[in-house]
Amino acid sequence: MKNNYNLLLVFLLFPFLINAQTKVSGKISDAKMNPIPGANIYIKDSYDGGTSKVDGTFSFKTNEKGAAVLIASFIGYKKYESNIDLKKGEMKIDIILEEEITQLNAVVVSAGSFEASDERKGVILKPLDVLTTGSTADLYSSLNTLPGAQTIGETEGLFVRGGSAAESKTIIDEMIVQKPFSSSVPDLPSRGRFSPMMFKGTVFSTGGYSAQYGQALSSALILKTQDMPNQTITAVNLMVLGFGGAHTQVWDKTAFSVEGGYYNLNPYNNVFKQRVDWDRSPSSLDLSANFRQRITKNGLLKAFVSYSKSDLSLYLPDLDNPPSKTFFRLKPENYYSNVSYRDIVGDWNLFGGFSYSLDKDKIDAGGNKISQDQSLIQGKFTANKKIFDTAYLTFGAEVHNTLYDDTYNQFNVKLEEVYTAGFAESDVYFTNDIAAKVGLRTEYSKILNKFNIAPRISFAYRLGNYDQLNFAYGRFYQTPEKNYLVQYDKFDYENADHYIANYQYIGEDKTFRIELYYKQYRNLVKGTIYSYPYFNLPVVPFSNDGNGYAKGIDIFWRDSRTLKYCDYWVSYSYLDTKREFSNYPTQAFPTFAAPHTFSVVFKRWFESISAYLAFTYIHASGRPYFNPNNPEFLGDRANSYNNLSMNISFIANWFNNYSVIFVSIDNIPGFANVYGYRYSSDGRISNAVVPPTLRSLFLGIFISIGQSNQNQ
Repeated sequence: MKNNYNLLLVFLLFPFLINAQTKVSGKISDAKMNPIPGANIYIKDSYDGGTSKVDGTFSFKTNEKGAAVLIASFIGYKKYESNIDLKKGEMKIDIILEEEITQLNAVVVSAGSFEASDERKGVILKPLDVLTTGSTADLYSSLNTLPGAQTIGETEGLFVRGGSAAESKTIIDEMIVQKPFSSSVPDLPSRGRFSPMMFKGTVFSTGGYSAQYGQALSSALILKTQDMPNQTITAVNLMVLGFGGAHTQVWDKTAFSVEGGYYNLNPYNNVFKQRVDWDRSPSSLDLSANFRQRITKNGLLKAFVSYSKSDLSLYLPDLDNPPSKTFFRLKPENYYSNVSYRDIVGDWNLFGGFSYSLDKDKIDAGGNKISQDQSLIQGKFTANKKIFDTAYLTFGAEVHNTLYDDTYNQFNVKLEEVYTAGFAESDVYFTNDIAAKVGLRTEYSKILNKFNIAPRISFAYRLGNYDQLNFAYGRFYQTPEKNYLVQYDKFDYENADHYIANYQYIGEDKTFRIELYYKQYRNLVKGTIYSYPYFNLPVVPFSNDGNGYAKGIDIFWRDSRTLKYCDYWVSYSYLDTKREFSNYPTQAFPTFAAPHTFSVVFKRWFESISAYLAFTYIHASGRPYFNPNNPEFLGDRANSYNNLSMNISFIANWFNNYSVIFVSIDNIPGFANVYGYRYSSDGRISNAVVPPTLRSLFLGIFISIGQSNQNQ
């Protein structure tokens, strides 16, 4: 009876309840006035609310009265809250939701940089690509297949967009590497000193790089070493050039690994015809060790040390006294150590690092005894913090102490440089589609006794889910090289301004990128130094009066989706550049730059035989060389460079151990490449600069004891 009474009471009061309700209606849209369907809208602290329809409209009724808070929310957008006054009748409210800006879905500023990392989406190159590109499994050789990089066959170095090798810096775990390549002899390039398998990620910046880095007019190669390994493993390497091994031991929060190898090219050089008159074929001993310690949940301590020692000697042509030759012996010794700690403390991301480098070269050049010692101590600190919902601040400082000690017979020169720098940089996300990176770097050089201030700024605008536009500007300073500093004490910084604009599309397994750039050089160092290759020209006094420019376009396309089991990329670079520096008498297209560079890399996996086959083709138009008989300085050009190389990796499981048989062949068609010519002092005799062999072959067997996983 009581229930019937209550039901009767409801029916009696129903017309009054209806009359007391407020109807709330409207439309929910984004900032571009696009409707947002499925958004939740309700009165705070009540059960009254609804959901927006396909066209963004909503409507619901509430019995609440007076002051209230209306809330609207949808994934990916900021929560909307508004104070309203509920009165009987109808209330119409149109709501605009703002995007919730997060690092996960925000656009990434990428002007001037190619990133290779297993941790980031939109990868251009993966770390494994280094091992399967070209014929040498060398990090720097693989980078030469990317636009902006130049293939220079007669010397080592990273040559980017008209810049010399000295204008590019290699950075490992935030620490600059003083000498990333092994020492070399004239017209014979050396390899990079570090194994590509050390690194989990690579950022190759061809310009416009972050304010966190400096002392590079053209390019920064930023390498990140592997974190904590996941298993204990032993590896054995057997190669035609030598042998090596490694062991990694993993505990709960600690890991330690050692690696070593001995390499001797004498047996190889005796089998394959050489164009070099070797007295002692190159031999080397390489040792390294890694330590990892998990200190806290997010805190990781890394320590790395490497040591290498090599020996070689040969006879170089003496063009002024043919058929005489000059004896040349080189005994380099390199030591490098790096310790870093990274952690998250509260809402701060903190990094601290220390590195020490010692590089020694003992040279016998035609009876002249030369010793070149260089050491570098570096410390760096970086902090990062979210200062607003849409902005992150990074700041820090670093200091370098470099000592030079050179001896030429009885003459000795010593030099010390103390370089300090501070930087601050902010990542600002205006929306998920618009972002900017604004930075400032200041540096001080003791040897120059001068400061500089370098602004950096980049913008990114996302056009759609997969494509975006990027713009960047930056000023970059660099201290002159040691060979100049030991002879003159009134130099200033060299500097360059970078202007970059690009469009990139990164979809599912497809990447397209086109980039325009302009680089303006100022205060380049001029002066005659008698180091190789020296041009037989009138003596040029020392000054900072040099200048130059570089401009061009880079194009990159990669596709690992269209062809089954296949992956390929194509890159093209056009470069227009001139500079007046060193002992150049006028502006000229430099010897280390080619107007056109084109490369194709094609890879295919053969599942039936567990093999990975890769081809790499590189073409570069002819580069200038110095001919004293031509009145136009650097007016002669060599023929175009061509190279087609192949490598194949057979993956096996021998006695439940992961094993790889690796075979590579360089210059399969036997292209007769000539890099340029060297001339006698009177210009009557010339000698072609060519590769040490017409073709090269490499064979190696790599066995991982304790690892049977073939996912790689």
